[in-house]
Amino acid sequence: MTNAYPQTEPFDRYKAQLRALLGFWARFTGGSVAVMLVFGAFAPLAIVVFLLSIGMPILALVLWGRSLDQELGWSDLDEGPW
Repeated sequence: MTNAYPQTEPFDRYKAQLRALLGFWARFTGGSVAVMLVFGAFAPLAIVVFLLSIGMPILALVLWGRSLDQELGWSDLDEGPW
């Protein structure tokens, strides 16, 4: 049985970027929680973790949009769906 949705190069690059981004987020958040458990609440570190957690879905959507643009050629003036 063939795959109805073949893997393309822009999507493979997106998956690698997302894995790296999520790995960074998990290490940073886990390290921050560990530091705050040992030394107590540290407001600047907690604020950065909070902002990074809010920004992660936004950054993932931006990266996804860029991979779609590369795959479908939406911003190419000579090519594109129109």
